[in-house]
Amino acid sequence: MLTQERQNLIENYVNQHGLCQVGDLCQLTTTSESTIRRDLNQLEEKGLLKRVHGGAQSVKKFAHDVSQHIRFSLNHEEKVLLARYAAEHYVHENDYIFMDAGTSVYEMVPFLADIPGITVVTNGLETALGALNHGINTLLLGGRVKSDTHAAVGQAAIEQLESMNFAASFVGTNGLDEHGKLTTPDPEEAAIKKLEIKQAQQAYVLADISKIGERNFAVFADVSQLIVITPELNARHKQLLPTKINLEEVKG
Repeated sequence: MLTQERQNLIENYVNQHGLCQVGDLCQLTTTSESTIRRDLNQLEEKGLLKRVHGGAQSVKKFAHDVSQHIRFSLNHEEKVLLARYAAEHYVHENDYIFMDAGTSVYEMVPFLADIPGITVVTNGLETALGALNHGINTLLLGGRVKSDTHAAVGQAAIEQLESMNFAASFVGTNGLDEHGKLTTPDPEEAAIKKLEIKQAQQAYVLADISKIGERNFAVFADVSQLIVITPELNARHKQLLPTKINLEEVKG
């Protein structure tokens, strides 16, 4: 396969899926990881996609939701560090907390297991199963389950959420733009996120570095409404965040 043909195939695949792993592109083009990484670097230099750890992300605006297996694997180490910080600093004994279907939020589960008496309410299937497997009292919202993010959404989930209050809510996001707006591709998931923020004494967004500067279709909050837990940012974005976390400090 010629280089231009392969790179066109990669660009189209990334735009179609929003986010993908290097391994997926190797299978797609029947080429080595080194070749794919070189192609991704060249495509990024041309502004045709964005490199992320372990893969590539579309630069098209308002990208759709990404399949769950890809979301969990990208920027995984960073997500675990953010999750650990959130669990250790913002969850307390006997708290009722809401955790949505975000993959960074999911990574909090193992760090919650030793906090006595907490109850996790979630609309994420993986989060519910993970919490149960760690012996945590768990309540899963009902509703229509999305095939890509495995999140329960819709009126049934909304009505249940309206009847609950939380000490804290932990929110995932697809984007945090230069105006401080938090966004997600799907209005139904945005509706859940808006309500989980409203029903909590304090809400926290976990945003790995790939989400900074991104913008999706549905706005669900502004940074003034909650605390953002994110890695150290470059100067262009620092003004967005009421709270910013340096990952090197978290590691310690």
